[in-house]
Amino acid sequence: MTTVLTEAPGTRVVRHHSPLGEWELVGRGPDVRLRAYVRGYEGYVETASSGPIRRREVPWPGAVLIVNFGPAFRIADPRAAAGPGDYHSFVAGLYDSYVLTESTGLSYCLQVNFTPIGAHLFFGLPMDEIANRVVHLEDVLNADTSRLSERLQERATWAERFALLDNLIATRVARSRPPSPGVLWAWDRLRLADRGNRIGDLAKELGWSRRRLIARFREQIGLPPKSLARIIRFHRVVRWLDRAREVRWAELAHRAGYYDQAHFNRDFRDLAGSTPGAFLRRRLPDGGNMED
Repeated sequence: MTTVLTEAPGTRVVRHHSPLGEWELVGRGPDVRLRAYVRGYEGYVETASSGPIRRREVPWPGAVLIVNFGPAFRIADPRAAAGPGDYHSFVAGLYDSYVLTESTGLSYCLQVNFTPIGAHLFFGLPMDEIANRVVHLEDVLNADTSRLSERLQERATWAERFALLDNLIATRVARSRPPSPGVLWAWDRLRLADRGNRIGDLAKELGWSRRRLIARFREQIGLPPKSLARIIRFHRVVRWLDRAREVRWAELAHRAGYYDQAHFNRDFRDLAGSTPGAFLRRRLPDGGNMED
């Protein structure tokens, strides 16, 4: 059984109870001054009935910060030579494939969903340093945010925690060097386009070489524009699947801008590690992502 509530303006609460277990997801958008940098905040508490639970986390066009108040997560990238690692609080940059996460079945954490530009400004890092990587939080935050987990846990409510993040992120963004206007323009063109943009055309409109465009994207976004466009298109389909009552795959592929069904299936295998149909069947209910 699932209950969806609006406890305050802009705050959405999903409570779920089933044989899988129980979880509560509290989501809220950022302060209006941060909308170019943060997609939203999520507070999450879960108790799984069957113990440890594995999820397959698929790519999306952003970076995440996880502040963990509970047990550590085990995270594995199937493409990496190194084995899985245990992470308490961490940062993950843009990924161009899926990763596997495993929890003990008990989760209690807060997630910040950054835009790539927002993450670049907040962390003050070249974004290719954390692209396709999970990094321990203490390795990327400096002294003024070293107590972030403690400060957030001291707050009594999710609303208070989200407000603390609004202020912290706004302060760090204001101190940061502004991003390249050309990167901002190209980022907006890619994320708002109904269909893909040719990277050569973007570079030409900017008056840049392709090499310069790619280098700037690696620094301030994390991945080249072609990879980002692919992730944006895939993520758009995932969001549509969340809302769809009936799925017509060929129609969905065309609507998203794929050349044909083979192109659509190939992207799903690369980015989600499964066919579209298998992906849909293994989706967990109510924001639970994909069971592995």
